[in-house]
Amino acid sequence: MLYKHWAKLLVLLLILPIGGCAGDNSDRVSPQPQQPELSEKSSQENGLYDYALLYTCKNTSLNDSAKINELIAGLQYAKELRVDRVEYAFQNQHLLRIDYQLNLTEGQSYHIDHTKQMQDVVILFMLLDQLDAVEINLVQADYGYGGVPITREAAEQVLGDDTRELGKNENTFRTEIPHKIANLKWNPEVMPVVTYEHVMGLEE
Repeated sequence: MLYKHWAKLLVLLLILPIGGCAGDNSDRVSPQPQQPELSEKSSQENGLYDYALLYTCKNTSLNDSAKINELIAGLQYAKELRVDRVEYAFQNQHLLRIDYQLNLTEGQSYHIDHTKQMQDVVILFMLLDQLDAVEINLVQADYGYGGVPITREAAEQVLGDDTRELGKNENTFRTEIPHKIANLKWNPEVMPVVTYEHVMGLEE
């Protein structure tokens, strides 16, 4: 009888912590993600990107804003800066413009990683065959850094390869492209740092 009493008590003690955790979680409201689901996937398993997930966006129509936003959410810059605006335009070429919000405060500066920028652009060209150019802007208030489209030809010169050809096969994209992207370097001779004072026009 005493043995049964202690056995019941032990079972009760084991159940209580689990029930307590469940109660805590049921009252907690999870915040809504700011980016589409693609950005929540871990890119560290496959290097800089989740290549398998990105390839699900292969040859998405540039008019499909939801899917294009999902693709952009999987890029490196979108994991660091909030996407402010995405626009598609056709004026002699298919251009995709992506604005990222800086949100600098007094005394802050942002160091621009041009290699990361080109890696993102190359990924877009591999996945979107109809795309001719990508324009990346860093914006705050009335300030915008960038504004110069990177053409497919310019990106292929940096990469040293044909982006459409490299994006044709999913297996190649998942197994060979991570190495090519990791080895890609781009250092244009432009200003690498944006300061709050410059952005807000406070420099003398």
